[in-house]
Amino acid sequence: MALGSLAGLAFAWSSTLDYSRHLDRKVHDLSCGFVPGMAAAAGADEGCRTALYSPYAALMRDRIWGGVPISSFALGAFSFFAAFSLYVLIARRGASRRAVGFLGAASITPLLVSLFMAYLSATRLGTFCKTCIGIYIAAGVLALGGLFAMLALGRETSEPPPTTPSGMPPRPLRDAERPIGNLAFVPPWLLLLALFASSPAFAYAKTAPSQDARILACGALEKPLSEKSELAMKMSFGTAATTQKRLPVTLLVDPLCPSCKALHQRLATEEFLGQMDIGVLVFPLDDACNWMVDRPVHPGACEVSKALLCAHKKGQGAQFLEYAYEHQSALLNLTAKGKEAGKEAGKAVLGMIETDFPGLGACIAEKATGKQLDEMLRFAVDNHLPVSTPQLFLGAQRLCEEDSDMGLVYSLKKLAPELVAPKF
Repeated sequence: MALGSLAGLAFAWSSTLDYSRHLDRKVHDLSCGFVPGMAAAAGADEGCRTALYSPYAALMRDRIWGGVPISSFALGAFSFFAAFSLYVLIARRGASRRAVGFLGAASITPLLVSLFMAYLSATRLGTFCKTCIGIYIAAGVLALGGLFAMLALGRETSEPPPTTPSGMPPRPLRDAERPIGNLAFVPPWLLLLALFASSPAFAYAKTAPSQDARILACGALEKPLSEKSELAMKMSFGTAATTQKRLPVTLLVDPLCPSCKALHQRLATEEFLGQMDIGVLVFPLDDACNWMVDRPVHPGACEVSKALLCAHKKGQGAQFLEYAYEHQSALLNLTAKGKEAGKEAGKAVLGMIETDFPGLGACIAEKATGKQLDEMLRFAVDNHLPVSTPQLFLGAQRLCEEDSDMGLVYSLKKLAPELVAPKF
């Protein structure tokens, strides 16, 4: 039990430290591995980063930037079990039966929480964080030790008491004879467990820096779109409550941009996407059509962006954008293969698009489509926007890139209080 608790403490400490490093609003490397504190190799932290940015990584995310990490509760709980199990280990038979029984029964709680979190990782995230797996294993070892302790305690109480011949001095207590202990200690131990588990979270919440001023420091549209403007493609995703009015939002995206896909998925997971009436402006980071970039950051993005414009004309804009995000890896692979073959990257994706969305080819080649794309690019120039995607605007106010992952719920609630944040 002591080994399981100390291992869980190490993993929980590493996870909480990783989380707290991001409070400077920058992206940091993660300690993602089966050795606590060891930095992950490049690209090997995908599961841990998915978990870090997920809705299940923290509580109170609408009241604290980034929320209070779940791992901080594990940090406190494993500290309690480490201290209590070491006490029983050192005291040996001097530890009361009540103490051993309480420790054995309570040791199941971290395992139950771990099983619940593992279920969320499997069903909601589709990936597992190595550091989280370390916590799950540590919780299992702790619970297994608790089971052994309960079984050993049962064997002790089933043995007959020692006897001495008449007139002889009492024999010394055998190892099997523990003091029973006072039942009145159980409630204070439970309270102590609760205090241990909540103290790191409380300290984290009290010392987390305020981000309010920085949330509003990322600029705004100098020439925002009017409600009657037809420049942006109006799209609605998901289902809003019948009594809820969708919030007008302007979103600048590149369909082949992985960060755009990640933001779209986070908005959907956080249940914000269904509350927004989004005006989409395409901003392909591809020099084939965007004169603001000197190289194709996302080769083929110009053709996919034009296809999105054409799909929107047919009433399939939202469907096509989600299609582009879902098949983003395949589209990027096609552009890479086309480039290797000496062909234009954009032409490599047209066949795939035509197969799934027939009739877009002629529209993509039209000058009117290129002109519409050019107008969207000029909108970015007129508003002096940075050459990056995604960019999300609530009204005229720009959401900072630093607020688009861990701080998404808190920042959106600050910029648009009418949005309903998820309960978890």
